[in-house]
Amino acid sequence: MAKMKKTKHNKKRNTAFLYEALIREMTKAVVSKDKDQKNKIVDILKESFSSNKPLGKELGLYQALLSSSELDPVTAEKLLYQIREAYSQLDSEEIYNAQSHVIKRINKEVGSDVYNNFVPNYKSIATVSQLFGVDSTAVGIKRGVLLEQNVLQTLTSKKIDEKPKELKPIDNIVFKTFSGKFNDVYADNLLSEQKDLLNRYILSFNSDTDIKIYLNEELGRLHTALKTALKTDEIQSDKNMVESTASVIEMIKEFKNQPVDKNLVEKVLKIQNLVHEISI
Repeated sequence: MAKMKKTKHNKKRNTAFLYEALIREMTKAVVSKDKDQKNKIVDILKESFSSNKPLGKELGLYQALLSSSELDPVTAEKLLYQIREAYSQLDSEEIYNAQSHVIKRINKEVGSDVYNNFVPNYKSIATVSQLFGVDSTAVGIKRGVLLEQNVLQTLTSKKIDEKPKELKPIDNIVFKTFSGKFNDVYADNLLSEQKDLLNRYILSFNSDTDIKIYLNEELGRLHTALKTALKTDEIQSDKNMVESTASVIEMIKEFKNQPVDKNLVEKVLKIQNLVHEISI
């Protein structure tokens, strides 16, 4: 395998940044109902970021570090060591060529504004990228140790408890038809879109690319449906319903910054049921 070369940090050569920036660009396309733009981005993601592709393999190592926290020091060091070992086995030439292909497609088909998208954890992504790129010179080793300390601090630190906004009216009002028949999330009477979501989630453990693509589209659909419902006389005539529906719409906007886990999936399942109920 070719050894990874040290390069000055360039976000266009940061696989995790390219992926996150494309996901956010796709979100904008879904919200604006630009199907052509959305389809172009989906095609790029599927072509280049699948788990069996060079960038998909590299992205998996980024995500393994970026999604970990609250580890004990020994476990954190083992994780970092194993990930760096795995990264050393990647082919730098394959990754560089794959990145060049993605950059070319973005510039030609999607637009260079993609690189201006705000990525919340960009600083962490940049740090991991720099760590992966350190060389074996004396300067590189010293720099690598400092970067390792930063990453280890992140891996062992406790997450800030960012509690989402309480949506008390939802359980009692907006989800009133849901509570009685959705006690078992995996019941036989799931809607087709709920079954689709669960199937994609179950299959996402090797790679979350497909589930993220699906969720961007599905959340766009749910957002549009609720915005439309909010304008109906039935909801406008009930102050509580207006507030609750508006709260769910805000919740959907916040989902894009949350990890795809069981809690998020269960929330989306509930909203899918809500949208189904208000549309019949």
